[in-house]
Amino acid sequence: MSENTTFPVLSLSGTRPPRNDEFDTFLEQLPHAVILVDAQTERVLAANTRFGILTAYTRSELSGMEVRSLLPEWQAGIIHSTATEERQMVPLQPVTQPLIRRNRTQIKVQLLAVLISTKPKRYLIVAEATDPARWPFEQQRQFKLWNGVTQAIAAIQEDTIEAAIRAAIQAGQYLTEAKFMAIYRLKEQSPQLERYASLGPEEVFPELLSAHELVYLNQLKIWEAGKRSSSTLHHSARNAGLAYLATAPIGQENAIVGVIALGDEEPAASEYIERAIQLISTTILTIFQRHTWGSNLQGQVNDLAARMLFATALEERTREGVLTLNPDLRIVRMNPAVEIMMGYAGSEVTGQPVEKVLIGPEGLMPALLAAQQGNPTYNLGNVHLYRRYGEAFLALVRIFPVMQADMVEQIIVFITDLNEQEQTRLHTQQLEHRALLGEVTAIFAHEVRNPINNISTGLQLLAMNLPEGDPNQDVIARMLQDSDRLAELIKSVLAFSRPMDYEMEPVDLPLLLKRLIERLRPRITHLNVAYELTAEPDCPPIRGNLRALEQVFSNLITNALQAMGGKGGNLFIKIQPVHHEGHEYIEVSVADTGPGIPMELQERVFHPFFTTERGGTGLGLAIVKRIITAHKGTIRLTSFPGGTIFHVQIPQDQT
Repeated sequence: MSENTTFPVLSLSGTRPPRNDEFDTFLEQLPHAVILVDAQTERVLAANTRFGILTAYTRSELSGMEVRSLLPEWQAGIIHSTATEERQMVPLQPVTQPLIRRNRTQIKVQLLAVLISTKPKRYLIVAEATDPARWPFEQQRQFKLWNGVTQAIAAIQEDTIEAAIRAAIQAGQYLTEAKFMAIYRLKEQSPQLERYASLGPEEVFPELLSAHELVYLNQLKIWEAGKRSSSTLHHSARNAGLAYLATAPIGQENAIVGVIALGDEEPAASEYIERAIQLISTTILTIFQRHTWGSNLQGQVNDLAARMLFATALEERTREGVLTLNPDLRIVRMNPAVEIMMGYAGSEVTGQPVEKVLIGPEGLMPALLAAQQGNPTYNLGNVHLYRRYGEAFLALVRIFPVMQADMVEQIIVFITDLNEQEQTRLHTQQLEHRALLGEVTAIFAHEVRNPINNISTGLQLLAMNLPEGDPNQDVIARMLQDSDRLAELIKSVLAFSRPMDYEMEPVDLPLLLKRLIERLRPRITHLNVAYELTAEPDCPPIRGNLRALEQVFSNLITNALQAMGGKGGNLFIKIQPVHHEGHEYIEVSVADTGPGIPMELQERVFHPFFTTERGGTGLGLAIVKRIITAHKGTIRLTSFPGGTIFHVQIPQDQT
């Protein structure tokens, strides 16, 4: 390890042996087909997607297979060790062996086996279907890559987080030959990123980064000398005279726990650097997950990760309920949709007779008995089923036996909750009522506006005709304030109810924002707020209405200033082109360093008449959303303790 490597003293306790699932993300990052093997049973514990493609098996099918059923000439003697005393930079020699694919055909592959754990004893087998004639030309590349991978795997096995991070940095230095490296992690209860470990002189990278830097560092980026720098790390790299700086987030999207940065004074191949930094980022994330942080931060990260996994699982499964039974009509498993419909957890009903859970009409049980005999029921019709606590709901039920060799292996029951269709009908009816109410409200506001103006004018005349010291002046002043507030509310209601029919033209958003900031600068300065407006060069125009867009961004900037409560702070505005779902957009991000918006309020901020500001109408953001929707764009927010970011995306002008 370099003498310039630095590492803060941490208070940590407890490690545990790595689980199989902890290797899943790591294996997926490897650029070759890989399997994890139990040395005692010689069976596959896990496989990455590339190995599945190479063999034509699914990952679930590979799990539990004997190694020799895939590699008939396999010998344990070719395994390389990653033990600490043997971790020397010696070439890892591959061997050529046949591999049997799912269709029983054989292909020649280059194999490399690496021991990664002794208790329990496990190893990785890496396979590459490379033409043997090309192997001598690739040996140097493979030597460097796999020694780096070996170091990364060994880093995960270290007993302490300090040693593990040092080993990960060493692996990153070996893979990239970078002389400068830094790992940042989120601080506890503070919207900052703290330098956790580094390679090279400490002054190259700042000790702290604002959490707002994640706006720029939330994806893999490579900055090169001569290019515009968009973050504090890029500024530091430029000041240090680096030829490039690669940065990558540590963690999954929406659950980032840190950032890794590496660079050098000499240029490097971007494609190789990208692969290397992704590997090291995944290694560091795995290390973080294996070790106890001794703080609430790890609990927060785990909670976010669990929520993401839960959300992903729900997305991957059908909304239709699927109940699986064995031939004896006992429950094997149920998907989350059934759990929601019926009110049971899968774990509490597994092994129970289906008639104790699936309670319905008289024809239900005969259909299940028919399925035992191999006869499907394609449509039991619309029937009423009963939830756990007796509530009835309308459902469509279909029952299919799963046959194998003329024997019923399983019975699948599909359940479609028809209550949702009824709820959709009621929701449509509610929207129609709201539309009618909106029309009535607009008419009411229009009719009331003139009387309120007359009242306000009369009060002003009355105040003018009374002496200054008259005690009624205070009463009149309060009535005038109420009249002004009512007039402003009616103005907002009329603006909200007015059809959004705009004349569109090409609009230069960077120029619009620059002029708007200049107009608001006296107020920004008065509130002691520092601001930064950045725009990508040659930003394409969008097609929109200039006045409406001025209203949008004036509202967002004003809200940001109000959020900081006159106590000073920072306002960041970034304009950049983005590609999303096959379309080109211009994204404007408006970020502040206010207290943030609580999670329970974030979904309501765009609702009409919702406000947290005293004296506010609650229509500002609702009007903003309507204007953006009229421009065929989107608006969303990201908020956390210490700041809020509004993201506005508007399609680029294609005319």
